Amino acid sequence: MVWAGFHLHGRTPLYRIRGNLTGVRYRDEIVRPQIIPTLQAMGAGAMLQDDNATPHRARVVQDVLQRQQIVRMNWPAQSPDLAPIEHLWDIIGRRVRDNHPPPADVDQLFRFLQQEWKAIPQQMLQNHVNSMRSRIGECLATRGGHTRY
Repeated sequence: MVWAGFHLHGRTPLYRIRGNLTGVRYRDEIVRPQIIPTLQAMGAGAMLQDDNATPHRARVVQDVLQRQQIVRMNWPAQSPDLAPIEHLWDIIGRRVRDNHPPPADVDQLFRFLQQEWKAIPQQMLQNHVNSMRSRIGECLATRGGHTRY
């Protein structure tokens, strides 16, 4: 989807809106300021789960995670059926399209995304969490192939 020059897709993370994501940008804009402090605050046993996207697996990212002793969860490559955030991005994207005019700039888009994130009913999020057992079962049954999710 394209809005006023912004390329958006239901599965496009917010940090991709401001340009292409590289390993260096991911490390500097996401890993250092957000991921590392969050995981450290969670304490021993906290693990990082990502979707194996190229920037997430870049050497510069691996190096900083290793230095910080951040453990990565083993995760199958390109597995949107098992990545809950992918479905939430889709929900938020649809809500923004349905409830707002095309944004005039990135700041307005960010505000729209924040509004819609806050407006997602808790029951919808709980239903999504509760569906993970079925999602995993289908993924196993299809040996990683297509599922209804």
